[in-house]
Amino acid sequence: MPEIKLAANMRCLREIYGYTQEYVSKQISSARQTYSNYEREEATPALPVLIALSELYHVTTDQLLFGDFSKVQTTDDIIREHAAVTPESSLIRLDGPSAKMLMDYKRFPVEIQREIREFVRFKKYLLSRENQ
Repeated sequence: MPEIKLAANMRCLREIYGYTQEYVSKQISSARQTYSNYEREEATPALPVLIALSELYHVTTDQLLFGDFSKVQTTDDIIREHAAVTPESSLIRLDGPSAKMLMDYKRFPVEIQREIREFVRFKKYLLSRENQ
């Protein structure tokens, strides 16, 4: 079984993002002291806390538990694995920036999403005209 590096990863990711323990604890609806105990391995967070942390740092729970963020300097250096499933049930792997763009898109109101789709279709059309 792989070594669990949760506490070290929590501390590393918090520092990489420049967050304080107070900030992170508020984001995961926990007391600052409780969060501090997680980082010192004096307590283990429950599953909902792990999920909240993975969402906060845009990493998978597997990466949070077993990854090694000790050599990571910036948020751009974090290797993120994301996937999307097409209507045909094909799996599409997304890198971190692409996944973030998709998550940002999903947060927009429906009308803005429609405008973005129209813009993408327009750019695709222009590109096809250039390649003719």
